Amino acid sequence: MKHFIKGIVITLFILYPFLVGWSLSHGQFIWVSALLVALGIIRLFSKSHSLMWPLTWFAILCGGLSLILKDHAWLKMYPILMSLGALIIFASTLIKPPSMIERFARLVEPNLPESGVVWTKKVTLVWCVFFACNAVIALMTVFLASMQVWVIYNGFLSYVLMGLLFVGEFILRKRHQRLNANELNH
Repeated sequence: MKHFIKGIVITLFILYPFLVGWSLSHGQFIWVSALLVALGIIRLFSKSHSLMWPLTWFAILCGGLSLILKDHAWLKMYPILMSLGALIIFASTLIKPPSMIERFARLVEPNLPESGVVWTKKVTLVWCVFFACNAVIALMTVFLASMQVWVIYNGFLSYVLMGLLFVGEFILRKRHQRLNANELNH
């Protein structure tokens, strides 16, 4: 049951921009605001890792301010804060290692060599730059674009860009591992 609820929460967060787009086009943003607060509270009490707390608190903040101020603009700000929250999380692991990507890499390769640690730190930095750029673009969609553009970017294109970065990094990592293996064999 715990995994089922977690799956629903993740799915609703992924669908969030589409829910906001639909609700705003129908003048019904209050229920999305309440849903965002509820999802944040569920995540808060789900014993998730403390690194996720910025994302959790940003969900509660944006949904709560939208409800209290009766202003849907706070719903459109959430993707910006999500990117900034992810930036904070990833950057904090550069200051207090292991880096975020090293943590992910060690799930698959517990005995990560030193060259892998250096590589994962660089990739974590690349993700930080991505999240900073994504936040700026998301902010621009709030103030300089139509609701349709906001939904398309925040609900589709930003995910595609993340996926491309993830796949690109995976391909480059495998290449890096092959090159390092060849160097060790010579």
